[in-house]
Amino acid sequence: MNAKSKSEHIPSSAFVVATAEPATSTVLLNAEQLAQRLSVPPTWVREKTRERARSGDSDPLPVKRLGKYVRFSWPEVEAWLLRQGN
Repeated sequence: MNAKSKSEHIPSSAFVVATAEPATSTVLLNAEQLAQRLSVPPTWVREKTRERARSGDSDPLPVKRLGKYVRFSWPEVEAWLLRQGN
């Protein structure tokens, strides 16, 4: 180490710490987890996410598509439930 590197100070604000949790508090659920929260069979959730079911619905169940995977944001699903009036 040379003398210059010994005297350099890097502020702690320059470091970024990675965390396991996303920056937002929204956790994505899979079909089974959503079905459990809604007390319905997982097949009901999967049917609601299919394109043929979504195309005829003016307010379809909100989904996040990650390639072939489908996930659900609980706050978005809760808002959807309130809009359904059930």
